[in-house]
Amino acid sequence: MKRTLGAITVLVASCSAPPTLMDSDIPQFPGLLGVQSIGVERQDGRLMRGTFVSRGKVTDALAQSQAIAGTAEANGWSVRGPDGNRNDARIELTKDRRIVRYEVRADRVDPNMGQAIVTVAPLDAAPTTGSPAATK
Repeated sequence: MKRTLGAITVLVASCSAPPTLMDSDIPQFPGLLGVQSIGVERQDGRLMRGTFVSRGKVTDALAQSQAIAGTAEANGWSVRGPDGNRNDARIELTKDRRIVRYEVRADRVDPNMGQAIVTVAPLDAAPTTGSPAATK
């Protein structure tokens, strides 16, 4: 019986999909918990607009952004970035006329209180200047 349960646990863990924002196709930073969603809009089942704030352990913002880039590319997103360093990183995704911008910050005092801000917008409504990722 113990072997069967262990095999089932491993099977379920290996089949689970990466976390996403609000059951969408937009990758969420693993290990961070959503604490606030603002201005959320959906169209035809797609998450089209919103700002999402998550908190949790950020030990290396750039490395964690690189992990998001890999997940996003595997799911059909075009990726720009990441840019930054261990404490502060940015990455930008585009797909289906949407742009998603991630800003990740480590908390230098308490690594468990790192923050990710994810902004989703229609591609035609997104500003083209002001974001370091957009000017790369």
